[in-house]
Order: sequence, then C-alpha cells, then structure tokens
Amino acid sequence: MAQKRKRVQECGTTQARQRLAHAKSFLEVAELSADVDDQSLEYGSVAASVAVLAGIAAADAACCQELGQRSRSDSHRDAEALLDQITPGGKRAASQLRLLINLKDTAHYGFISVTAPQLKRSLRQAQHLVQFADQVVRR
Repeated sequence: MAQKRKRVQECGTTQARQRLAHAKSFLEVAELSADVDDQSLEYGSVAASVAVLAGIAAADAACCQELGQRSRSDSHRDAEALLDQITPGGKRAASQLRLLINLKDTAHYGFISVTAPQLKRSLRQAQHLVQFADQVVRR
C-alpha cells in the first residue's frame, strides 16, 4: 500500500513573522475573552477555540522559520510531525500542539462547553507554543 503524501507549503522568514504575529493576536484575544472565574464559562469555548488557532499559527511560524515549510494537510497531526523535527524544543512543542488539537473539536464544534481546567490548559499550551515560535523566529 502506498503511503499517503503529506501536503506542505514552502515558506520562509517573512511568512514565519506573519504567522507569529497572527499567533500573538489570537493568543491576546483568547486571553481577553477567557474568564475562568465565570461559573457559566460563557466565552469558554470561544476562548479555547481562539487559543487553538494561536497554537496552530505558532506551529506554522516555527516550521516556516526552521524547516522552510508548513503543513497544509487536512490533518493537524501532520503539523505535529513537522514541529517534532525542530531542535531544540520541537518534541515538546509537538506535544503541546497535540493537546490543543485534542480539544479542537469540543471547542469548535461541540455541544458541551469546555471546562475551566480545559480552558486553562488550552491557554497555557498556546502561550508555550507562541513563546517557542518566538524563540525559533528570533534565531
């Protein structure tokens, strides 16, 4: 059986900086809309969704800068595999992206709102990914 080819898009420093700026903006909006003290978590799923977008944009930024390509696959798992190739720190970043992707369906499409612990985790993972991408882009 032939192996499925992963879709990637070539990119470089210019695109890395652009995606990093997007990641930072997504993270800022996620943090502004996340009120973990609100018992109803009225904006919890929205904040978690935007945190996921921050993580994805940060992964793109790091991959563009370090690998010269980013994933354009239908599966975000392929972006994890690319992040995993970045040294140092790629394995940890891939793990953080995986945690965000695992929450994506619930946050984006679910009928059940995210919980306060899930929201806190999504923000923390997005923050780590944005910091990682910032370090990679500055190399």
